[in-house]
Amino acid sequence: MGLLRDATWGALERSLDATALRQRTIAQNLANIDTPGFKRSVVRFEEALESALQSSADPDARSLATEASAPTVERIATSLREDGNNVDIDLEAAMMAENTLHYEGVTRMLSARIRLLRTSIMEGR
Repeated sequence: MGLLRDATWGALERSLDATALRQRTIAQNLANIDTPGFKRSVVRFEEALESALQSSADPDARSLATEASAPTVERIATSLREDGNNVDIDLEAAMMAENTLHYEGVTRMLSARIRLLRTSIMEGR
């Protein structure tokens, strides 16, 4: 495929996309915590990524499948409160903290890959 276009690079890129979408979704949930009838949304991504990574033994096919995997937003229909709203501030805060940790981990992995490439290029002079 290419130097940067492998399944790992694609998975890291898609993970960044998913964490950004998840952050916006959680923020939207929190912004509507007092809106009667509002239903919270969640982002589904990890299952699609896992499926893409296990889709083929061929690295090029796995890379393409990984790049095609995308996060999806799912609205949760259950209601926790009498007004029909189902946003739980404690759950949203926990999900935001988890998402922040995930983002930090992904950015560290991307930085390490870029550092490795930079070292390889500089040592090859």
